[in-house]
Amino acid sequence: MKRELKIGIFLAGTFFILALFIFIVGDLSLWFRKTGYDLTAHFDSVTGLEKQDAVRMSGVKIGYVKDIRLARRHAEVLMAISPQYQVPKGSRASVASLGLIGEKYIEIAPSEQADNYPPGGALESTQAVGFDQMGAMAVSIGEDVKALSQSLNKLVGEENRTEIGATLEHLNKFTDDLQDFMGKNKQAFSASVEGISRASRDLDQRLAALSKSLDQTIDAINGIAQENRAPVKSDIEKIGVVLDEIKDSLRLLQRSLEKIDKGEGTVGKLIQDPELYDKAKTTLASVENTIAPLRSVKPIGLFRFDYLGENRMVRSSATLGLELSPRYFVLGQAIQDPLLKKFTYSAEAGMRWNFVAARAGIIESSFGAGLDLVGFGDRLIFSLEGFDFQRALGAHLRFTTQISILRYLHLLAGLDDFGRAAKRQFYFGLGVGVY
Repeated sequence: MKRELKIGIFLAGTFFILALFIFIVGDLSLWFRKTGYDLTAHFDSVTGLEKQDAVRMSGVKIGYVKDIRLARRHAEVLMAISPQYQVPKGSRASVASLGLIGEKYIEIAPSEQADNYPPGGALESTQAVGFDQMGAMAVSIGEDVKALSQSLNKLVGEENRTEIGATLEHLNKFTDDLQDFMGKNKQAFSASVEGISRASRDLDQRLAALSKSLDQTIDAINGIAQENRAPVKSDIEKIGVVLDEIKDSLRLLQRSLEKIDKGEGTVGKLIQDPELYDKAKTTLASVENTIAPLRSVKPIGLFRFDYLGENRMVRSSATLGLELSPRYFVLGQAIQDPLLKKFTYSAEAGMRWNFVAARAGIIESSFGAGLDLVGFGDRLIFSLEGFDFQRALGAHLRFTTQISILRYLHLLAGLDDFGRAAKRQFYFGLGVGVY
């Protein structure tokens, strides 16, 4: 036998023995696990989850993923639970990850029921919002922002043509709406025109009657004038006397004004005194300086409704504040929190530099701070805030994106309490008001 053939057979045998050893050692961990009981759960998607991944309840490891298979159109996960742990009935299972990019595992949220699942039981499942879904959403938002940026670039370069195009578009839309409105309300317009015609005929009849009554009234007035000509003449003579008295009063007023113009008398001295004019001018300037800062104060008011995807609840809030100047602002807020089942309150003060704003104070009844990035004429706002730093689970962190589709209508989306995997949830909502 040739030497090269012997070396080849030796190496092939060595690699086979090494592969067999690795395969055996890789499965040794299964031999030392205690025999428990199986539970199942069905999910729409278990992307990233593998066999042997951990099963945790309230953050404590209680078993591992025994098998993953496709049951009809859903993923069925078979979980092996250690015998010393019991899972209460009504608990919910979800696919979670350790940290931001950690490994996947099954998280079981225990219920308050006293009975436990028997071996082979099936848990209810909830689909958590993962970072792969968030990535798709971020890509979609990025495309929208890119399209908006391109539109703004075109607007800046072709202002006149854009204004004419927008005007024609609005005119075309108005014409279409008018045609649609006329088509839908043709019968109503016909009835209205007929009603106006009847009203016009009634008005003609009433005007004819009124004209006749007016002629009769004029005739009656002429008769009264003939009968009272002598008393009227006497009243006219009395009016002449009154006019003479008014003329005398006007002469006295003219002489008084001449004295004032010459500086005679108390009123004349006050008017002709230059020091009094300077003092009045200074006083008016002081009043103007006092009122000027108040002109820049602008009100802030926003009603907001957030739908919490994980808990399927609605969190509502009302915000009132003042923009004291283009740089400084204060905010007050009342929040109805469905998770805490009570109202919380916020009171913040902030400062803005161009497109960056920082604020701090009381956020949801605890100390906190926030940072806002503002762009596109205050129509796009990215907000990051943190509060409740003394919480045992760590600070409450929240990220929010706000897009103004109209002047007083805003769309919101964000990630609440993203610092804790078990508490993290996506939300979206609607805001109405000025912010």
